[in-house]
Amino acid sequence: MTSASLKPVIEELESLFSTFNTRFFAGKLEQPVITVSPDHTRGAYGWCTGWKAWQDGTKEGGYYEINLCAEYLNRPFEQTCSTLIHEMVHLKNLQDGLQDTSRSGLYHNKKFKSVAEETGALIVEKGEKYGWHITKLSPDGEAFVKGLGQDGFSLVRPKVPSLKGSSSKQSSRKYVCPCCGAIIRATKEVHVICGECEVPFEEQE
Repeated sequence: MTSASLKPVIEELESLFSTFNTRFFAGKLEQPVITVSPDHTRGAYGWCTGWKAWQDGTKEGGYYEINLCAEYLNRPFEQTCSTLIHEMVHLKNLQDGLQDTSRSGLYHNKKFKSVAEETGALIVEKGEKYGWHITKLSPDGEAFVKGLGQDGFSLVRPKVPSLKGSSSKQSSRKYVCPCCGAIIRATKEVHVICGECEVPFEEQE
């Protein structure tokens, strides 16, 4: 019987981190703990913790964490690499003492854009609500990633589409604020703004 494990996926991501660290960050990034977990509330492809979330008793201060959301590993490989490098930019800025976000890590400022583009790996565009947070591989970054000869991961967790019309009339939809995590429920599709954070609630499946 074939067993399934996340270990190969984590090892693949750790290998990519090491490769990108050498190529785009001159090997200066600290090794973080890399995790893969379901996207429950943030509505993001990934994140880097703003503190050293992991401790093992041997390294003073511990380790930062970079997480890649499981549902989005099924995207094209180049897009996932762009997300990983995006989070590595946050890690670099943490190490260098640069504050590159606000609003609980959602709004990306010009410091993020500047450092991200200095790596040569990313192109950064400004979004309507969250600043300079839209990243994609630069031509050089895309060429380097394609040169790795990898087109995906050994195990993915595709996002399950909602089954519209299959539930009863009284079933409810769950909406979560991507900033503060507040939850509301409704029996139909709604468009609601969080009064505290001034951002739209996002439907969770």
